Amino acid sequence: MGALPAHLERMRTHPDIAGEVLRLEYTAMSLNPNAKLYGRRSLLEFFDRARSRDRACLEAFDRELDVPWALYRVRRLFLVSADGGRRPVMRSTERVDIGRPRQLARRLISVSQRHGIDVEHDPVYGRARAWLSPRGTARPMAEELFAAAPARVIDKQDDNFEPHWRALTSSPTAQLPLD
Repeated sequence: MGALPAHLERMRTHPDIAGEVLRLEYTAMSLNPNAKLYGRRSLLEFFDRARSRDRACLEAFDRELDVPWALYRVRRLFLVSADGGRRPVMRSTERVDIGRPRQLARRLISVSQRHGIDVEHDPVYGRARAWLSPRGTARPMAEELFAAAPARVIDKQDDNFEPHWRALTSSPTAQLPLD
């Protein structure tokens, strides 16, 4: 048995732990869709409610999501060094609001639609995500999004993020008027 099947079997044996792991990945993917635990597939994709052992894991996941949620502003900078090499990604994550998933998703969808911004929405579990500045293809580049996710992520920002952000974007940051 390979690593993934063994891991899934352990999760099915311990559904409460599985629910927590699923929530961790779901939260990470809410802020960064590239944060899947298994490359191109999320862990959630390996579970099927029609199977009783999987259903127990997904019910634990549902309980894990039954917490306050937050609306986050997420910004990333993909910079290059003086010699043209890739620098580590710089990040800023800021909690903008707190509430229930549907409430935050409705708010993000409503404000985004008024400003012509598309929203990705997962009506099953609640995630909503609006890209103000999607990631480009060539460095240096900046990306900015708002995302609703379980309120388990702390505000954090890399040192010197703001001067680098201003230098790269060279204009005031586009923001949704969420006040």
